[in-house]
Amino acid sequence: MLSRQERCATGYQISYRLDINDPNKFTMVEVGSNARQFTVTGLIPESAYVFQITARTQQGWGPPEEAIVITTEKRERPQPPRRLNVPQKGVESNKLRLHWAAGGDGSSPVRYFTLQTLELPDGEWKTHTSSIGHNNTSWEVDRLKPYTSFKFRMMATNDVGDSAFSKETEPVTTLQDELNKYRRYAIVMTAFNVVGESPLSAPVEVFVGEAAPSVAPQNIQVKSVSSSQLDVEWQPPPVETQNGNIQGYKIHYWEKNRQNETEKELVLFVPDTSVHLKNLTSYTTYLVQLSAFNTAGDGPLSAAREGRTLQAAPGAPSHVVFSEVTGSSLNVSWGAPLQPNGVVEGYRVVYEPTAPVHGVSKTVTVDIKGNWQRWLKVRDLMRGVIYRFKVQARTISYGPELEANITAGPVEGSPGSPLQTSVTKSASALTLHWSEGAEGAGPVTGYVIEARPSDEGLWDTFVKHLPPGSFSYTISLDRLRSGVAYEFRVIAVNRFGYGDPSPPSTAMSALSDTPFYEEWWFLIVMALISLIFILMVVFGLLLLGQNKKYRSCGTGKHITTVEESVTLDNGGFTALELNSRHLNVKSSFLKKNGTRSPPRPSPGGLHYSDEDICNNYNGAVLTESTTLTEKPTELSESEVSDSDYEDEQPKHSFVNHYMSDPTYYNSWKRQPKNVKTGGGYEECAMTDAEGGYYQTVVTQHSVGGVYTPTGQPAPGTRTPVTGFSSFV
Repeated sequence: MLSRQERCATGYQISYRLDINDPNKFTMVEVGSNARQFTVTGLIPESAYVFQITARTQQGWGPPEEAIVITTEKRERPQPPRRLNVPQKGVESNKLRLHWAAGGDGSSPVRYFTLQTLELPDGEWKTHTSSIGHNNTSWEVDRLKPYTSFKFRMMATNDVGDSAFSKETEPVTTLQDELNKYRRYAIVMTAFNVVGESPLSAPVEVFVGEAAPSVAPQNIQVKSVSSSQLDVEWQPPPVETQNGNIQGYKIHYWEKNRQNETEKELVLFVPDTSVHLKNLTSYTTYLVQLSAFNTAGDGPLSAAREGRTLQAAPGAPSHVVFSEVTGSSLNVSWGAPLQPNGVVEGYRVVYEPTAPVHGVSKTVTVDIKGNWQRWLKVRDLMRGVIYRFKVQARTISYGPELEANITAGPVEGSPGSPLQTSVTKSASALTLHWSEGAEGAGPVTGYVIEARPSDEGLWDTFVKHLPPGSFSYTISLDRLRSGVAYEFRVIAVNRFGYGDPSPPSTAMSALSDTPFYEEWWFLIVMALISLIFILMVVFGLLLLGQNKKYRSCGTGKHITTVEESVTLDNGGFTALELNSRHLNVKSSFLKKNGTRSPPRPSPGGLHYSDEDICNNYNGAVLTESTTLTEKPTELSESEVSDSDYEDEQPKHSFVNHYMSDPTYYNSWKRQPKNVKTGGGYEECAMTDAEGGYYQTVVTQHSVGGVYTPTGQPAPGTRTPVTGFSSFV
């Protein structure tokens, strides 16, 4: 057992921190055992702090006691607890459970609650306990009398003081000992003495009074009807939980996050199971709770259900302010409506002169989309004219207007216009110069530069918030449109507003001396030149290829392809004609037309060459180096050079004329040696020694055939067309 000295505190430790900081990071201060208060300084205003105090004995430090403190000068007494109720299921013969909701803390944390009871019918309010913790929302009330009716009330206490008492609960009756709710009992009595008991009396039935419903209404639905009305529907509690006859319902509703200020209660009696909540705030979320009641009291509250009213036209903007007022322009700004009643989708600004100007009254309407822009720059005003401005907000429709008047022109006390405005130009910038004018009723706080392009007629703000000591400003040409001349003017500003503008400067063009290769047209010209060059290269390559092709054909490097065709004459003669079709690297005979071979010529038949055909092309004389075989074969390739062809090509002469005559070789005396008499035809091979440059096909006629001189067709035949084979 600890001695008195060991139990006495030897000191205290005060720890504190911001409520949003690390929970383990405290500032700690130790004080002596005689201290009963401590002042902490250097705290942040309007902030929540966590304070802990711990006592120390000779045995060590004890457990801490914690409290939350808000540093503010606006603290006040707390609001009393709300919605006190006693669910019937928690009522017993000598105790019950009380529930409540905490009220506002008055910017000072609640320290504890005080509970008072009233015994009916003739009792007085008595304090049952004053030690209910600030975090509690329910409390078990004990030490009650059985079968007795009570009322309850509470108050909260913070560092400022006590709140008012809450609203009293409905009367709550405790139960008889060991009796069940909502039951009928038969009661009999007997008397007894020292001798014994008397007979039982006649039984009397007693009904144990009704109990409050033990379950809240079911299937609660909240529906939006309009911008000011919600409909609430529900179903009664289950029959077995009603504990008697339901007398009606209580509907509690309030704006979300504003329960203390806006909560209302509506009482309905059966058989209604729906209600219309009217006169609500537009586009606002409401919370709704219901409870059923009977003659014994109120049942528990249901869970809160949310519902939001529909949008409506917004309220008027909160304010209208004019700034930067000159003789020709101003800036008007306004605040968002205090009652938006929905999602603000835009604003409408209407302005007009209060009286006609030169007999004309001009009204201008500007619609602005979105809620983020709440200002408008107005230009093209007439100096000295009073204008009326009207501003409206829009949700599903436009709301009421907020109206204000303003006179276009400098206000009284504003500075005079700057003097000696001039502009100088360099290669990359313009420099604007001015001198200070009249100061006005207050010192100049800055300057504003306005610009006007030559292709527009309105002045617009170019530079704002120049310091008061500046009398020049350099403008880069990159900020100006090339080729456009600009005029500039300067306006002095003081705390009263904008002064008169200076006279406009001389118009100055924004052209810059840039190199030609940085001009926009330079790339286009280079692209066109590149395209022309590419086209010239392509055409040159095409012409070079065509030239090589024609040159190779003209020099005779390629030997003519010869096709063989067979023609059957009426007299049974066969004729082979030379047909030149293609220029090719190789020369070959194509397959014979038809499947039947020409008739075999008889021995001693006449044969001739096709030099007449060849002479029609180039006048060359063919040699007689020809042979006859049974079947035609392909010609062997013979290649000659262009120089050989040009040097050795025989010239046409009288001798050549007779040598090319077929009758000369057709004589039996001049038959070439080693000539076979078999019918047929074959390729004629030429050698370099013979000087032949053309392929010769020999046609042999049958015995009895009539020779036809060159150039004269045989009787009954057609003249063959050069380059084609004909069959008769």
